[in-house]
This record gives sequence, C-alpha cells and structure tokens, in this order.
Amino acid sequence: MDSFKECEHLLENDICLYCGLIIENKVDEVLEFTKNCPKISLGKPSIIDSLNGIPFDVISRTKSNISIKQEQSGKKVRNDNKNTFVEIYNAYLECGYNNFNPENLASQLKLSRKDVNWCLKLTSGTSLVTKFTDDDSNFASIVILSPLSYLDSLCERNNIEDHIEKIKEITKTILEKKDILYSSRPKYIACAIVKKYCEELKKPIKCFSKNNFISDNALKKSYNDIKEFFYLFKQE
Repeated sequence: MDSFKECEHLLENDICLYCGLIIENKVDEVLEFTKNCPKISLGKPSIIDSLNGIPFDVISRTKSNISIKQEQSGKKVRNDNKNTFVEIYNAYLECGYNNFNPENLASQLKLSRKDVNWCLKLTSGTSLVTKFTDDDSNFASIVILSPLSYLDSLCERNNIEDHIEKIKEITKTILEKKDILYSSRPKYIACAIVKKYCEELKKPIKCFSKNNFISDNALKKSYNDIKEFFYLFKQE
C-alpha cells in the first residue's frame, strides 16, 4: 500500500497510469465508504503480484493497461500465465525497457518455449488467430535476444567476472561475422563461448553443462557453431 502513497498520480479516465490506482470522487451510500482507494477483488490473487524482479513502473503500467482494457471492452482480462506474460511484455516496451530478457519472465511464469512463441506472435500481431479485435491496436515489437544478454550472469556463475569485457568483445565479433547465430538459442551460444574461453584460460569447469543448465548435446552443437572462430579465443 505504501507504493500508492508514494506515487505522483497521473490520471487518465480516473486511473493512475503509474500505479494503476482507480480514483473516483464518489461516495457509495450503501457501503458507506469512499471509492477513493484501490478496488479489491476477493477472487483469485493476481499473478502479477506474485512475480519478483519486475520494475515498479512496469508493474504499474501493466495494471493500468489491464484496467483500461477491461473498462473499454467490458470484459475481464484473464488472470492466467500467458495473458500475464503478454501484458507485462507490452508494459516493458511501453516503459522503454528494450533490452530486457523475456526468458526470465517466462521462467517465473513456468511457460514452455512453445507458450512463449505463442505469446510473442499474439503481442506482435503475427499470430494467425489473434484475440485482438480492435483495428487501432498497437502491436508490440518482438525483442530479439542476443547471446550478449546472458554473459554477465554466466561469467558471475563461473567466477570469471574479471574477463567479462574481453568475452563480450569476442562475442560481438562472432555475431558480426556470423549473424545467423541470432536465430539460434542465444543462451546456448553464450554458454559455448564462455566454455571455450575458460578452456583457453586453462580453467576448465567441471560439470559445465549441469552448472549452467544446458544439456551436453545442446552445448556440443553450439560449440560446433562457433568452432570456426576459435582463433579469437587465443590468449595473448
């Protein structure tokens, strides 16, 4: 509740665009309290409130968008994992977060890769069957993840944070020379690059696949995908 007190409310149709608070200057004579407070639902708890690591402005924009959408359509936005992903994804982009990692959100919502692809097609307007019927809908852009997005966490997990800039430099060079790798699983390519770098440091990591949540077969395939660039890893 403190977040509502701290918010500098920006109203549109009696709804704060920042925190999603519904503000009305009406008195309900039956219940004998003002409606100048958040509306409380006694139904299923919002999935949005159970998520961690989502910026406050993104959560606020998500709730505001849902409230506006429900008011305009007269229909309730389903409180399920897929719809939650779509709404938060759009809010991230609206708030200017163009480099966020949708996989982290998908992981919290326990969505499969197939589920995520469905959500991205829906939100970008590329789905063959779309739930959006408003001709004025603004479809979001699809965020293309780069292996670079995973390097910070991988280097931290494998205790080579001091080499992060060098590894990023190598990764950028590889992607410039072979941009088809963007169509591969970015995390797998990043893992292959980090593994090769560790080998060149004479610091092989035991159980690399297990420690970095990648199968041996997937790692081997990605390793082969960057094999032609092994010369870049040679330590001076």
